[in-house]
Amino acid sequence: MKRIVVVAAISALAAGAMVGGATIAFAQADIIKQRQDNRKAAGAAMRAIKGIIDAKGDTKGAVQQAAKLKELELAFVKMFPAGSDKGETKALPAVWTDMAGFQAADKAAVEAIDKLTVAAGSGDMAALTAAFGATGKACGACHDKFRVKAN
Repeated sequence: MKRIVVVAAISALAAGAMVGGATIAFAQADIIKQRQDNRKAAGAAMRAIKGIIDAKGDTKGAVQQAAKLKELELAFVKMFPAGSDKGETKALPAVWTDMAGFQAADKAAVEAIDKLTVAAGSGDMAALTAAFGATGKACGACHDKFRVKAN
């Protein structure tokens, strides 16, 4: 009887470990997908602002997109918990080994987005264009250090 109880306990622990491992793998894949979706939405916001600039449209149309971009960026930096570096991700190990540097790069991007928002609301196309370029550079600086290079 004791042996059956011990075997049952070991089996239960093994099953729990397998389910737990699967849950961790699923959660990891989920956060990676959230990061990817976040960046796709950020890219769409940047393209919308670029469309306004190219069309020499009303700069105030970019305010909503810049606000969306900031919301996405503030959420993005929180999407890199320990262990989420495994799977289909383009994030380099430097994100986790230099989290302070990653957070500083994110902060610089948020500051650039704040300036983009002000420029968009100003009605000054030259200011919007310059702020858009600066935001792109801030985003690119983060990509240079923390993202796998695109082919």
